[in-house]
Amino acid sequence: MSVRVLWIDLGVLPAQKGLCGLVPAQHQVSRIDRHHSSIDVVKRFRPDFVCAEFDYPDKTCLRTVEAICRAFPELPMLVLTEHHSEALAVWALRIRVWDYRVKPVDADTFVRCMEALADLAQPGSTGSSSWRRLPPDLVEPAGHLQRPPTTARRTSMAVRYIANHFEQDLSRRKLADLCHLSVSEFSRAFRREQGSTFEDFLLARRIAQARELLAGRYSTIGAVAYAVGFHDAAYFSRAFRKLVGVTASEYRRGANGPGIPPEGVAAHDLP
Repeated sequence: MSVRVLWIDLGVLPAQKGLCGLVPAQHQVSRIDRHHSSIDVVKRFRPDFVCAEFDYPDKTCLRTVEAICRAFPELPMLVLTEHHSEALAVWALRIRVWDYRVKPVDADTFVRCMEALADLAQPGSTGSSSWRRLPPDLVEPAGHLQRPPTTARRTSMAVRYIANHFEQDLSRRKLADLCHLSVSEFSRAFRREQGSTFEDFLLARRIAQARELLAGRYSTIGAVAYAVGFHDAAYFSRAFRKLVGVTASEYRRGANGPGIPPEGVAAHDLP
Protein backbone atom coordinates (compact mmCIF):
# COMPACT_ATOMS: atom_id res chain seq x y z
CA MET A 1 0.00 0.00 0.00
CA SER A 2 1.33 3.40 -1.01
CA VAL A 3 0.47 6.19 1.41
CA ARG A 4 0.35 9.92 0.72
CA VAL A 5 2.03 11.44 3.76
CA LEU A 6 1.85 15.10 4.78
CA TRP A 7 4.73 15.81 7.17
CA ILE A 8 4.42 19.04 9.12
CA ASP A 9 7.82 19.96 10.53
CA LEU A 10 7.25 22.14 13.58
CA GLY A 11 10.72 21.65 15.03
CA VAL A 12 13.29 24.19 16.09
CA LEU A 13 15.67 23.66 13.19
CA PRO A 14 13.96 23.71 9.79
CA ALA A 15 17.11 22.55 8.00
CA GLN A 16 16.92 19.19 9.75
CA LYS A 17 14.44 16.60 8.51
CA GLY A 18 13.81 14.99 11.87
CA LEU A 19 12.02 11.67 11.64
CA CYS A 20 10.65 12.35 8.16
CA GLY A 21 13.46 10.20 6.81
CA LEU A 22 11.79 7.15 8.36
CA VAL A 23 9.04 7.18 5.73
CA PRO A 24 9.80 4.37 3.22
CA ALA A 25 10.54 5.35 -0.36
CA GLN A 26 7.36 3.79 -1.76
CA HIS A 27 5.24 6.41 -0.01
CA GLN A 28 4.73 9.92 -1.39
CA VAL A 29 5.79 12.59 1.10
CA SER A 30 5.00 16.29 1.15
CA ARG A 31 7.01 18.09 3.85
CA ILE A 32 6.03 21.58 4.98
CA ASP A 33 6.91 23.77 7.97
CA ARG A 34 4.96 25.98 10.35
CA HIS A 35 4.73 28.87 7.90
CA HIS A 36 2.78 27.07 5.21
CA SER A 37 -1.01 27.16 5.31
CA SER A 38 -1.46 23.57 6.45
CA ILE A 39 -5.24 23.55 5.89
CA ASP A 40 -4.79 24.61 2.26
CA VAL A 41 -2.06 22.03 1.71
CA VAL A 42 -4.28 19.25 3.11
CA LYS A 43 -7.03 20.25 0.68
CA ARG A 44 -4.65 20.33 -2.28
CA PHE A 45 -2.41 17.37 -1.50
CA ARG A 46 -5.21 15.13 -0.11
CA PRO A 47 -2.95 13.01 2.15
CA ASP A 48 -3.85 9.64 3.62
CA PHE A 49 -1.90 10.40 6.77
CA VAL A 50 -0.56 13.48 8.56
CA CYS A 51 2.38 13.57 10.94
CA ALA A 52 3.15 16.67 13.00
CA GLU A 53 6.64 16.58 14.53
CA PHE A 54 7.95 19.08 17.03
CA ASP A 55 10.59 19.42 19.71
CA TYR A 56 8.90 21.88 22.04
CA PRO A 57 5.11 22.41 21.72
CA ASP A 58 4.87 26.19 21.32
CA LYS A 59 1.64 28.00 20.46
CA THR A 60 2.17 27.71 16.72
CA CYS A 61 2.58 23.93 16.97
CA LEU A 62 -0.57 23.52 19.01
CA ARG A 63 -2.65 25.81 16.80
CA THR A 64 -1.53 24.03 13.62
CA VAL A 65 -2.32 20.54 14.90
CA GLU A 66 -5.63 21.58 16.44
CA ALA A 67 -6.77 23.33 13.26
CA ILE A 68 -6.15 20.22 11.15
CA CYS A 69 -7.87 17.90 13.64
CA ARG A 70 -10.87 20.21 13.76
CA ALA A 71 -11.11 20.63 9.98
CA PHE A 72 -10.39 17.00 9.05
CA PRO A 73 -11.50 14.71 11.92
CA GLU A 74 -11.40 11.61 9.69
CA LEU A 75 -7.78 12.22 8.63
CA PRO A 76 -5.26 10.20 10.68
CA MET A 77 -3.00 12.53 12.67
CA LEU A 78 0.11 11.35 14.48
CA VAL A 79 1.92 13.74 16.82
CA LEU A 80 5.62 13.17 17.55
CA THR A 81 7.03 15.26 20.38
CA GLU A 82 10.33 15.36 22.18
CA HIS A 83 9.22 17.26 25.29
CA HIS A 84 6.30 15.43 26.82
CA SER A 85 3.99 16.41 29.65
CA GLU A 86 0.70 15.17 31.03
CA ALA A 87 -0.92 18.44 29.97
CA LEU A 88 0.24 17.91 26.38
CA ALA A 89 -1.08 14.35 26.39
CA VAL A 90 -4.46 15.51 27.70
CA TRP A 91 -4.56 18.18 24.99
CA ALA A 92 -3.86 15.52 22.34
CA LEU A 93 -6.72 13.37 23.62
CA ARG A 94 -9.07 16.35 23.81
CA ILE A 95 -8.59 17.38 20.18
CA ARG A 96 -8.76 13.72 19.08
CA VAL A 97 -5.25 13.22 17.76
CA TRP A 98 -5.22 9.65 16.45
CA ASP A 99 -1.90 8.77 18.05
CA TYR A 100 0.70 10.54 20.18
CA ARG A 101 4.27 9.36 20.69
CA VAL A 102 7.31 10.63 22.48
CA LYS A 103 10.60 10.63 20.60
CA PRO A 104 12.74 8.71 20.02
CA VAL A 105 10.54 6.37 17.97
CA ASP A 106 12.15 3.43 16.22
CA ALA A 107 11.70 3.11 12.45
CA ASP A 108 9.76 -0.17 12.49
CA THR A 109 7.24 1.10 15.05
CA PHE A 110 6.74 4.36 13.18
CA VAL A 111 6.20 2.73 9.77
CA ARG A 112 3.81 0.12 11.12
CA CYS A 113 1.88 2.78 12.99
CA MET A 114 1.69 5.07 9.94
CA GLU A 115 0.47 2.31 7.64
CA ALA A 116 -2.00 0.97 10.20
CA LEU A 117 -3.54 4.38 10.81
CA ALA A 118 -3.79 5.10 7.08
CA ASP A 119 -5.44 1.71 6.56
CA LEU A 120 -7.94 2.33 9.37
CA ALA A 121 -8.92 5.60 7.71
CA GLN A 122 -10.04 3.88 4.53
CA PRO A 123 -13.80 3.74 3.76
CA GLY A 124 -15.54 1.30 6.08
CA SER A 125 -13.32 1.97 9.08
CA THR A 126 -14.76 3.16 12.40
CA GLY A 127 -13.40 6.71 12.21
CA SER A 128 -11.21 8.98 14.27
CA SER A 129 -11.12 6.83 17.40
CA SER A 130 -9.56 4.00 15.42
CA TRP A 131 -6.22 4.40 17.17
CA ARG A 132 -7.66 2.10 19.83
CA ARG A 133 -7.86 -0.66 17.25
CA LEU A 134 -4.18 -0.70 16.40
CA PRO A 135 -2.40 -4.03 16.94
CA PRO A 136 -1.77 -4.50 20.68
CA ASP A 137 1.98 -4.01 20.43
CA LEU A 138 1.40 -0.63 18.76
CA VAL A 139 -1.23 0.52 21.22
CA GLU A 140 1.06 0.00 24.20
CA PRO A 141 3.10 3.21 23.64
CA ALA A 142 -0.15 5.12 24.15
CA GLY A 143 0.62 4.60 27.80
CA HIS A 144 2.28 8.00 27.41
CA LEU A 145 -1.27 9.32 27.53
CA GLN A 146 -1.92 7.89 30.98
CA ARG A 147 1.34 8.23 32.84
CA PRO A 148 4.24 10.69 32.80
CA PRO A 149 7.58 9.54 31.36
CA THR A 150 10.31 8.42 33.71
CA THR A 151 13.26 9.17 31.45
CA ALA A 152 13.72 12.78 32.60
CA ARG A 153 12.90 12.58 36.28
CA ARG A 154 15.83 14.64 37.53
CA THR A 155 15.65 17.57 35.11
CA SER A 156 11.96 17.80 34.16
CA MET A 157 11.51 20.70 36.59
CA ALA A 158 14.28 22.61 34.80
CA VAL A 159 12.64 22.02 31.41
CA ARG A 160 9.31 23.33 32.67
CA TYR A 161 11.00 26.37 34.20
CA ILE A 162 12.85 27.15 30.95
CA ALA A 163 9.57 26.88 29.04
CA ASN A 164 8.00 29.61 31.18
CA HIS A 165 11.02 31.83 31.87
CA PHE A 166 13.32 31.47 28.84
CA GLU A 167 13.52 35.26 28.39
CA GLN A 168 15.06 35.72 31.83
CA ASP A 169 18.71 35.42 32.85
CA LEU A 170 18.93 31.75 33.77
CA SER A 171 21.95 30.11 35.29
CA ARG A 172 22.90 26.51 35.82
CA ARG A 173 23.06 27.22 39.53
CA LYS A 174 19.45 28.42 39.64
CA LEU A 175 18.11 25.42 37.72
CA ALA A 176 20.30 22.99 39.64
CA ASP A 177 18.77 24.31 42.85
CA LEU A 178 15.27 23.84 41.41
CA CYS A 179 16.13 20.21 40.69
CA HIS A 180 17.80 19.76 44.12
CA LEU A 181 21.09 18.87 42.46
CA SER A 182 24.60 20.24 42.63
CA VAL A 183 25.73 22.16 39.55
CA SER A 184 27.92 19.29 38.36
CA GLU A 185 25.17 16.71 38.95
CA PHE A 186 22.67 18.90 37.14
CA SER A 187 24.97 19.35 34.13
CA ARG A 188 25.51 15.61 33.78
CA ALA A 189 21.85 14.74 34.32
CA PHE A 190 20.58 17.41 31.93
CA ARG A 191 22.84 16.29 29.12
CA ARG A 192 21.93 12.64 29.70
CA GLU A 193 18.17 13.21 29.94
CA GLN A 194 17.67 16.05 27.43
CA GLY A 195 20.37 15.19 24.90
CA SER A 196 22.12 18.56 25.05
CA THR A 197 23.78 20.93 27.46
CA PHE A 198 21.58 23.32 29.43
CA GLU A 199 23.04 26.26 27.50
CA ASP A 200 22.29 24.71 24.09
CA PHE A 201 18.80 23.74 25.21
CA LEU A 202 18.04 27.27 26.40
CA LEU A 203 19.45 28.77 23.21
CA ALA A 204 17.29 26.51 21.03
CA ARG A 205 14.19 27.41 23.05
CA ARG A 206 14.88 31.13 22.66
CA ILE A 207 15.47 30.81 18.93
CA ALA A 208 12.26 28.79 18.56
CA GLN A 209 10.33 31.64 20.20
CA ALA A 210 12.16 34.18 18.03
CA ARG A 211 11.00 32.31 14.94
CA GLU A 212 7.42 32.58 16.11
CA LEU A 213 7.72 36.31 16.77
CA LEU A 214 9.45 36.95 13.46
CA ALA A 215 6.59 35.20 11.67
CA GLY A 216 4.23 37.75 13.22
CA ARG A 217 4.43 41.52 13.05
CA TYR A 218 6.82 42.25 15.89
CA SER A 219 8.32 45.73 15.53
CA THR A 220 12.03 45.09 14.89
CA ILE A 221 14.49 42.24 14.94
CA GLY A 222 16.20 43.93 17.87
CA ALA A 223 12.91 43.91 19.78
CA VAL A 224 12.50 40.21 19.03
CA ALA A 225 16.00 39.51 20.30
CA TYR A 226 15.32 41.37 23.55
CA ALA A 227 11.91 39.71 24.00
CA VAL A 228 13.39 36.21 23.93
CA GLY A 229 16.26 36.95 26.30
CA PHE A 230 19.15 38.29 24.19
CA HIS A 231 20.78 41.52 25.31
CA ASP A 232 23.30 41.54 22.45
CA ALA A 233 21.71 41.92 19.01
CA ALA A 234 24.89 40.80 17.24
CA TYR A 235 25.03 37.58 19.29
CA PHE A 236 21.34 36.96 18.54
CA SER A 237 22.01 37.36 14.82
CA ARG A 238 24.92 34.91 14.90
CA ALA A 239 23.01 32.38 16.98
CA PHE A 240 19.91 32.63 14.80
CA ARG A 241 21.84 32.08 11.59
CA LYS A 242 23.78 29.17 13.08
CA LEU A 243 20.66 27.34 14.27
CA VAL A 244 18.19 28.21 11.52
CA GLY A 245 20.52 28.48 8.54
CA VAL A 246 19.42 31.96 7.39
CA THR A 247 19.56 35.42 8.90
CA ALA A 248 16.67 36.71 10.97
CA SER A 249 15.84 39.22 8.21
CA GLU A 250 15.75 36.50 5.57
CA TYR A 251 13.64 34.33 7.83
CA ARG A 252 11.13 37.13 8.42
CA ARG A 253 10.82 37.80 4.68
CA GLY A 254 10.24 34.12 3.99
CA ALA A 255 7.75 33.70 6.82
CA ASN A 256 5.68 36.72 5.81
CA GLY A 257 6.04 36.37 2.07
CA PRO A 258 4.04 34.27 -0.40
CA GLY A 259 3.72 30.54 0.26
CA ILE A 260 5.80 27.96 -1.57
CA PRO A 261 4.88 24.41 -2.58
CA PRO A 262 5.76 21.80 0.05
CA GLU A 263 9.06 20.01 -0.29
CA GLY A 264 9.01 17.03 -2.63
CA VAL A 265 5.84 18.20 -4.45
CA ALA A 266 5.93 20.43 -7.48
CA ALA A 267 3.35 23.16 -7.84
CA HIS A 268 1.59 21.30 -10.68
CA ASP A 269 1.19 18.24 -8.43
CA LEU A 270 -1.11 20.19 -6.13
CA PRO A 271 -4.46 20.49 -7.94
